Amino acid sequence: MLPVRLVPNRLSGMFPESVNSLARWTRDLDRMFDEAWGSTAFPAFPVDVRQEGDEWLIEAELPGLSQEDIEITVENGVLTIAGEIDKSTEKKEADYHLCERRHGKFSRSFKLPSTADGDKVNANLKNGILTLRIPTRAEAKPRRIEVK
Repeated sequence: MLPVRLVPNRLSGMFPESVNSLARWTRDLDRMFDEAWGSTAFPAFPVDVRQEGDEWLIEAELPGLSQEDIEITVENGVLTIAGEIDKSTEKKEADYHLCERRHGKFSRSFKLPSTADGDKVNANLKNGILTLRIPTRAEAKPRRIEVK
């Protein structure tokens, strides 16, 4: 089932009561999931994706992680960045007043364009920024054909 968000407040008179009930139920369900996992689930990390010349670049913000914490895979044209933030340094005997730092597993996947060469991905982690360079396939590059 896919999540659906309806906005019945402005148009409540236009929807039959069953749709208003569905919207209310969906809103309540969304709130329940937000309350249940909002404080423990690792948020999606910010990513920039762009093309520069003959390569695709993906830059992901992963502060505080080392190379060992990150796993990058390419399978069936899908590139996945995954890892885990360990919170084993948390002090159990301390009385926390605010705890916003996240822990747990995270993952994001990207469908590579057909022109990208997933077999030649180059990854570099520096200052919390993971940079992936994905070259364009040689056969996808334009070539000049001589007219005879």
